[in-house]
Amino acid sequence: MSSGFVLAAVLAVAAAAPSRSYAAPTYAPKVYQILKQEAELRDDQSYDSHFETENGIYASESGRPVEGYGDDEESYDVNGQFSYTGDDGVVYKVVYVANGNGFQPQGAHLPTPVPTEYPTPEASDDDDEEEERYEAPEEEDDDDEAPAGYYQPQYERVIVGYRPRYQ
Repeated sequence: MSSGFVLAAVLAVAAAAPSRSYAAPTYAPKVYQILKQEAELRDDQSYDSHFETENGIYASESGRPVEGYGDDEESYDVNGQFSYTGDDGVVYKVVYVANGNGFQPQGAHLPTPVPTEYPTPEASDDDDEEEERYEAPEEEDDDDEAPAGYYQPQYERVIVGYRPRYQ
């Protein structure tokens, strides 16, 4: 009887609990319309393309085939640009070139290399000049010292433990 009573109590509590129905949130991204889109592929395999969307994204690109990097590889010299409005309301624009030297973007918001403070020294091609080479200092034959290039502190005995003694 006690197991029947427990089952009845559990069913009563479950029936008395308020029924809550939660709808799962939907995260459907807004789909923006393409206002303008054109692409042209010519017989020589060069191309031009551009598009513009209703939220202000604009992109254009043109390319022409060039001799590739390998035996039969075909490659392109590409020039293009794109712009968009960021979450901060600023319009960001990037102009780029992509060719045998890689992808080279430019934009007011992109980081630029920090100029070096010191000029790069020029190497001399003269064979007559003797090259300066670094030579390690000569090692002393003391058994107490570590090999050259290594720092080894000396320790002295104290009442409790050891204490390093630096020279």
